[in-house]
Amino acid sequence: MITFVTMANQNPTDLEFATVFKDKNGIIIITMKDYRRLDQYDVININLAIRHKTGLTPALKLLDARASWSMDKKAKERAKIETSASVTKARAIVVSNSIKAALFKFLQSFAKQGYPQEIFSDWNEAYAWLLKQK
Repeated sequence: MITFVTMANQNPTDLEFATVFKDKNGIIIITMKDYRRLDQYDVININLAIRHKTGLTPALKLLDARASWSMDKKAKERAKIETSASVTKARAIVVSNSIKAALFKFLQSFAKQGYPQEIFSDWNEAYAWLLKQK
C-alpha cells in the first residue's frame, strides 16, 4: 500500500480537535482528532486555519473524519455558513468504514455543493481521487 503524503515538514496548524496542513501537492488535509462535541467557535477556528493554508484560492481538501467527534446544533449551523463562504475546488471525506461511507453518500445525494465531493473509507483512494481533480 502506498501512502501519498506525510506530515513531516509541512507546517501543520495544530488545533485542540484537528490538524490542518497543506501538502506538497497543494492539498489541504484536515485530520480530526478524538474530541468532545465541536461548538460554533471550533468551526470558526478550523475554517480560519483552512483559509490561512489556502490563501483564499480554491483548494482541494481532504477531511479525515475517522476520529470520534461530533458537532452541536450551533456548530452545524455555523458549518453551513462557513461551507457557503468556503473556496473549495473539490473535497474528499474519509470515514471509518464502508457502511458509514455508503450512508454519507446517500445523504450527500440530497445536498448540492458547488464543487465535486466524494466519500471514502480508504484514505489513499480519497487522496488519489483528489489528485485527479487538479
